Amino acid sequence: MKNISILFLILCFTTSSCIKFKKKDTDESRTEIFNTVTVDDEYRVGIPKFMRNTTGLNEEAALQYQNAFKEAYTIIIGEPKQEFVDVFMELDQYNENISLLQNYREIQLQSFTSTISVSMESEIKPLKINGLDAESVQIDGSVEGINEEIAYFLTFIEGTENIYMMMSWTLKSKKEEHKKTFETIAQSFELIDQETVTKV
Repeated sequence: MKNISILFLILCFTTSSCIKFKKKDTDESRTEIFNTVTVDDEYRVGIPKFMRNTTGLNEEAALQYQNAFKEAYTIIIGEPKQEFVDVFMELDQYNENISLLQNYREIQLQSFTSTISVSMESEIKPLKINGLDAESVQIDGSVEGINEEIAYFLTFIEGTENIYMMMSWTLKSKKEEHKKTFETIAQSFELIDQETVTKV
């Protein structure tokens, strides 16, 4: 199950268009260029031009991008909603009093936070991303073997057939530098079949 296999190497598709997003630095504004990346004709997402496609971050991730020099990493893991429900119902770990998205987020976070020493975890933030229900959380924590803390930006998105976890991360010292970029990546997530989404 992909939702159990989120242990990955912390530090180390097709481009269809370029979109410019304004991003404010401390003293001046600059333009960050994003490429629209399409994954398996299923969804598209904006990835900053400075990040490159890779394969070594997580074997379960359909999308993996990084810039090791800037310490910026993003992955997306997706799995069928019904498969997730069936497995965790069978394990008696599915809470029928909360939504599927909340179950997915809780189970993923339990698994993830058991692998790191958490120093800060933000409140869960409910979102709408291109018509889809989503939730986000930001976590800082330390990992054995890495001297500096890591800042993680997690977004959980419920699609029509699948449910997704997007994770972006960087060194804590670079959190403010990359925060807006990571948020823009998350907000750009869009299913290819938008007709289905708008009917929901």
